[in-house]
Amino acid sequence: MSRALRAVLAALLAIGVLGALRTASYWPYPPARDARAVVRLAWRARGQRVNQCRTRTAEELSRLPVHMRQTEVCERRLLPYRLVVRLDDSLVSDREIRGAGAREDRPLFVFEDFRTSPGTHRVAVQFTREEAGGAAAAQGSSTPARLSLDAVVTFESRRIILVTYDEEREQLVLRDRSPLQ
Repeated sequence: MSRALRAVLAALLAIGVLGALRTASYWPYPPARDARAVVRLAWRARGQRVNQCRTRTAEELSRLPVHMRQTEVCERRLLPYRLVVRLDDSLVSDREIRGAGAREDRPLFVFEDFRTSPGTHRVAVQFTREEAGGAAAAQGSSTPARLSLDAVVTFESRRIILVTYDEEREQLVLRDRSPLQ
């Protein structure tokens, strides 16, 4: 095939692709048909820190280098919380929220979405600290041991209702957010 023939075929192919692209640009595109609403849980909590200490045995100490021989070893972590979410008396989530980080000593983060149909629904959220077992020395916390929200909300199609933690009032609050994109 000669060089001129290849150039003509390439030009015809390019014209054909551009023509198809132009035709496709006029094709009607229907918007998303999902008319559901969303309950979004989003907050950060500073949980209660606990120190669980124990005394090392003589055998454990003998296996350690001299410079690492501490008689007492302590583990610091945040107490976990239990998150329970109900929509219209049906349980949609029941799980444990633990502190972030490898040692679970960072703040707790909640970020979940639950889709629901438009209309009036009852939203109930409970965020409860689980108590430590054994001898644990608790330290201060800025998040209360129990947070709850029980509200009847009217959901519009394609809207987000946000449940978040208000640190000033120390309670869960509802906020209406922008439409779903």
